Amino acid sequence: MGDPASIVVPADVGAVKAARDWVGETLEAWGREAYVAKVVVSELVTNVVRHTLSETATVRVLLADRGTVVEVLDGCDVLPVVRDVDVLSEDGRGLAMLGALVKDWGAQPVAGGGKAVWALLPEGDA
Repeated sequence: MGDPASIVVPADVGAVKAARDWVGETLEAWGREAYVAKVVVSELVTNVVRHTLSETATVRVLLADRGTVVEVLDGCDVLPVVRDVDVLSEDGRGLAMLGALVKDWGAQPVAGGGKAVWALLPEGDA
């Protein structure tokens, strides 16, 4: 399957574009489509910036048996929760959107603290 590729970015707004561009370049170098991966990474890194006190986020991509996986790790122990939103909600749609774009996604605690949020990309993006 090969080793995962990773990048560490600061948990700030400018890091969202840097992470998105890096994922796109990495997957394209691997001969993979990157559109959905770039959307997923944008959402997950934005969540780190907006909802955690983490100083950095680690973005990883890897080729697994089931397909291409994108993962974002941060130092916050709180796992993300999909919220019910309505048409007037100004935020809270990101994880619902994520669920609609990917084959599967989830979050799990990381030994030593923090969490990893991962997404298994659809075949066209994998």
